[in-house]
Amino acid sequence: MKTAIIGWGSLLWDDRPKFDQHHGPWYFDGPRLRLEFTRISISRKRALTLVLQEELGAECRAAYTVSKRESLAQAIQDLLVRENATDKEIGVYRPHSDPTELSQAVIPPTIIQWADQTDFDAVVWTGLPNNFRELNERGEDFSHASAITHIESLCAEGKWKAAEYIFRAPDFIDTPLRRELQSLEWFAKLWKDGRDASS
Repeated sequence: MKTAIIGWGSLLWDDRPKFDQHHGPWYFDGPRLRLEFTRISISRKRALTLVLQEELGAECRAAYTVSKRESLAQAIQDLLVRENATDKEIGVYRPHSDPTELSQAVIPPTIIQWADQTDFDAVVWTGLPNNFRELNERGEDFSHASAITHIESLCAEGKWKAAEYIFRAPDFIDTPLRRELQSLEWFAKLWKDGRDASS
């Protein structure tokens, strides 16, 4: 079973040996997906993280790697544990297989188009949802203004993690919110000061 794992955020830069030992190098010619930083991450002190976002997202090229696992079930389990996700939050698509074998997560059409042109037996990805309205303190819908207000409200560690996640995202992640945040002097200073302190 040859399984591709699609990634676009911390899978590419946040080293996790228990996960990383089970896949190969990352390649940067995966499907084009609509992405934005619309998820509040509890594990990252409420920093905003990057998720599939069909309506609010910007089209970006995603990366992929090949699982070293022999079975699709093992590859899914690796990603599920790494992302602290549920079964419904892991997308699965099997090119050239029974079309009734559907993923519990929504399958972006661009993943189907891309996967059908490869020799992969299966493709998996993280399908965590936008939870911004549910978890931000004001109960606001996602917007650039509300996202910036949310980041400003975070504790010092949360602000640093927000800056780390934005600035360490792969170069091919080009979203309007990322561009706006990186242009803010106070936000860029968070990233610079944090790197200086750790060096």
